[in-house]
Formats: sequence, structure tokens, C-alpha cells
Amino acid sequence: MAGQTILCLKQVHSGLIISGGIHTSIFPNHVLELGVDIAVVGEGEPVILPLLEKVSALSAGSIPAQALQGIPGIVYRNAEGGIERTEAPSDSVNVDSLPPVDRDIYDLKRYPHHSIITSRGCPFRCKFCCAWGPGGRQGRMASPKRILDELELLVDRYGPMTMYWADDMFFFNQAKRLEFCRLMKERQLPISWIAQLRADNLTPPLAAALKDAGCEKVCLGAESGSDTILKSIDKGLTRQDIANGIKCAVDGGLRVKTWWIIGLPGGSYDDQLASIDLIAETRPHEVAMHTFVPLPGTVYWERAREYGICLPPVDRLETLYYYGSPRDVLLDYLSPEDMEEIIATYDRSLVELGYVPTDKANADTPYVYTSPSLKKTFEV
Repeated sequence: MAGQTILCLKQVHSGLIISGGIHTSIFPNHVLELGVDIAVVGEGEPVILPLLEKVSALSAGSIPAQALQGIPGIVYRNAEGGIERTEAPSDSVNVDSLPPVDRDIYDLKRYPHHSIITSRGCPFRCKFCCAWGPGGRQGRMASPKRILDELELLVDRYGPMTMYWADDMFFFNQAKRLEFCRLMKERQLPISWIAQLRADNLTPPLAAALKDAGCEKVCLGAESGSDTILKSIDKGLTRQDIANGIKCAVDGGLRVKTWWIIGLPGGSYDDQLASIDLIAETRPHEVAMHTFVPLPGTVYWERAREYGICLPPVDRLETLYYYGSPRDVLLDYLSPEDMEEIIATYDRSLVELGYVPTDKANADTPYVYTSPSLKKTFEV
């Protein structure tokens, strides 16, 4: 399998292949097996320019070890086929100093909206999540002014737009959130936008500020309506926190999308169904039901057997898909038949609550849900 993939990569591109990002940072040796020549581990900005300067005069597959030893944070094969790894960069990237992304290199017609990433890392420790990825465990966010300056440039270039904040969290503290909303309102930029937050971030003042600043939708990772499961996954939220957050957003006039995970470790069969009552109580506008995925880099990947999780082999990571089949990742504590019945129960219950499946919904449908049983998912 790996050998076939290597041939495929080299058939697509016979020159030097450099990769980076979350998967590469977690599995640098694996991407080398897939045909990559140099894997960049961690943040790429301090690495890529000096790396390109070094390799520009070298041919792929015959890189002398001494030629790359001064480049931090890379993994590669030397001329003898052995794997070399250099030390990580000593400093993290200052996200305030990064230039705006040049969106003209993309075919923007292929995207439903613009997007922006303004942070690195994550200070939270949810067991199921590897969003900290290359950015590390210390959350860092660009300043409100720096972000607004980029947004103003985008408006000048592309006109009025919808903007999706791709950061898993819209700022890491409440003062910065409120400051951004105040400045956004002052500048009167013609941008409607979507932000991701934790449920305990939402308060009535913040919901009002978000609405005044042009935010139309907030996306909340609820995960579960069971306090037992929430505690087990180290979410740092209770069922009541989630209910309060959804209520604040709905009462504040914001559309609310929620994510929920079926099959998380740490609870009973009934705990897996506890989200139904919470959804009925809080009425978020969009409900996305996912199957549990033991993501590489998480506790559930590193200690899978301890938690009763049977991982797929590294060459079948495509089965780690949020809307995947319950048979893709086998669990000791829930059979595939259990998972299928839980999904079916959610489907029936959500329809009874007035939610329309994404297969049948349109842009004007007020209450929508998606689950692994459906063909079509949300765009955002």
C-alpha cells in the first residue's frame, strides 16, 4: 500500500516534495514513506524560506545530511536512506507579524465564503482533539487591530463578503472578543461573519456585541449532553454550561450550529443518547452529529487500547472521518450495531423535533441536522 502511494506521488510530481501541517507534524516518518522528501514539523514560517534556499541547488533523494542540519524542525532521508531529524525552532511564530494570506493564488469561485485563521495552538486539553497541532499547547492570537487591518484589506480588494473564522476559538479571552466587536462595529466593514466558540464563552453582553459587529452565526462544540462523558473527555464544560451558551446565542439573535459526537469513551449506552434531551431543550438551529474519531496526536490515539479503541492501520487513515461508518473504528464498549442504532435514534428524534436532514434542507431551512446516515453535510 505504502509503496503504491509513493509511486503515485512521484508520478504526480517528480521534483522535491515538502509537506507540513497537522498530519505531517504527528506522522513525519509516515509522510516520508508516502513519497515526501522533507517533512516540516510544527510551524512552517521559520522553516520554509531557509529550507528552500538550502535545497534549491540539491536534487530530491540525494540530500546530504550536513546540508540540512542547520534547518530547524524538519525530518528527511539522507543520501543513505536513513531518517534525519533536526531540533525544533526555539521560538514560536509571532502571529501579529504574519502578512495577510494572498487569496489570489486560490480559485475563490470554488469557495462559499472567505475564511481567516488568526491564532495558533490551543490552551485547552480536550482528550479527543488535536487542534493544537503544529501551533503547540500555548494558545496565541493576533491582536484585534491586526485582524481588522487584514479584513479591511480584503474588503478593499474583494468587496462585501461573508467571513468564516476557521480558528477553533474566536479569541482566547473575553476582553479581546469584546474589543474586536467594538472595533469591528466602529469600522463598519461590510462583512457578515461566523465564529467558533466554547459554550462557556457566551454571555448576554458578548452575544449582543457579536450581533452588533456583524456576526450571524456561532458554532459551538457541545460534544455530549452527558455530564459523565463531558467529564471523561476533559471538555471542561457541564451540560448546564452548554445549555446556557446555546440559550445566550439564540436569545441574542444569533444562528447557532452545534457539533455532537456519538461514541465518545466514558459513558453508558444511555449516556450516548443524552444529547437528544439537551437539543430538545435548547433548540440550536443546526445540529451536526458525528461519529467518534480517535484522532492521531490525541490521548485516544496514543493510549487507544486502554480506552477500548481499535485503531485502523496508518495506511488506512482515510477511515478516520467524522461522518464515517460505525464499522470504520471498532470500539470495545459499543458494537457497530449499537452505534448504528444510536445514529438511527438521533435521526428519528431530530425529525420528530422538527429538524430537516441536510439531504432535504436548503439555505432557508430554519432547523437542520446532519448525521453519518446522510449523504450531504453542512458547508460550514
